[in-house]
Amino acid sequence: MKTLTDPHGNEIYYQGLGPEAGQLPAFFYFALSGEDSLELPPYNSPASLLEGEPLRVYSITIPGHGPGHDKFHAMQYWADQIAQENYILKTFFDKAASSIEWLIKEGYVDPNHIAVGGLSRGAFVAAHVAARNTRIKTVLGFAPLTRLGELNEFASVEQSTRVKIRASALDLEHLVDQLTHVHHLRFYIGNRDERVSTDACYHFIRRLADKAHEIRARHMNIELRITHSIGHKGHGTTPQIFAEGIGWLKEQLR
Repeated sequence: MKTLTDPHGNEIYYQGLGPEAGQLPAFFYFALSGEDSLELPPYNSPASLLEGEPLRVYSITIPGHGPGHDKFHAMQYWADQIAQENYILKTFFDKAASSIEWLIKEGYVDPNHIAVGGLSRGAFVAAHVAARNTRIKTVLGFAPLTRLGELNEFASVEQSTRVKIRASALDLEHLVDQLTHVHHLRFYIGNRDERVSTDACYHFIRRLADKAHEIRARHMNIELRITHSIGHKGHGTTPQIFAEGIGWLKEQLR
């Protein structure tokens, strides 16, 4: 694993060939901190499956992770920040999209072969980043969070109505108009995911498919793969699904 720092001070972690290899296809993967996303099993499964491929895998630490944070309380951190009207998520999405442009300018990333993806909250991040950069043509999500209000941290009776309203404005269904440049989007989710909600994921995919139909966007290939649920609250991804998703991703980046 190697690191780069862009002009705005964003630390970018990556695996793959160094700058001497020139521009290469790129997969921006979000899960936890940038380091853990690439190195901590099983969260790093997508990155691990791409080792040795003629591309680079990048990651950036998402809010609520890294030094000083507990990854198991990251969603509560998001809720607290929204309650305090700190727009850390929108700021992060903008910075990540900007970092991609910087990597292109510096000769690391092939601008015609860029994909983003993530696990759970990371898929939520990936969709927001894709909505901000029209160069991104491929989006991959495992057990994707699509609606913040499905999480206990946002849905509890103790949570204020104001926070719930602010959080709902970030739901992926509001991004459908900004994702029409995407050519390939595939999400995998368990058939009874009670953490992020299988129904919420389906609702987003249906909204995006309806938009593609409305504007006759035949270039948009939108897929939802519903598999058996595993893990706590059915919110898990099997090694087989990781492998299938990454196999599909490699085809899109070739």
